[in-house]
Amino acid sequence: WAYNFSELIEWHAVDTYGQFVSQNKQILKRLPAPAVAMEYYKSGDLYMFDEFQTSRPAQSRRPQINNLYDVFTTIRDDELEHVKTMSACQRLEAAMVMSPNAAAAAAGMAPWAESDREENQEELTGAK
Repeated sequence: WAYNFSELIEWHAVDTYGQFVSQNKQILKRLPAPAVAMEYYKSGDLYMFDEFQTSRPAQSRRPQINNLYDVFTTIRDDELEHVKTMSACQRLEAAMVMSPNAAAAAAGMAPWAESDREENQEELTGAK
């Protein structure tokens, strides 16, 4: 029941953000995106961003952030991803719901290149 309740809360967020962006579209398109939103969605380590996408492959969702309208529509879309995750958690086969990165690891994708593995080993042992 907890996942169902969480799904309902996430749907409420989708509806709330959707209504907000539709009622304020023109003004939001004229306002710049905050620096923190630009950094979160466009740069830095997007590993955690991908980790919370359960209905898409890793790196398939890279929103365009050009103004405040884009920020709020992207937040709305994030909430929809949460809805999908909460829905997936309620299915009987959900014991194995995986993020894209976890699915890639389970499929045998190397966590890093062999050269990185050697470099990491050198750092750990102090050997060169």
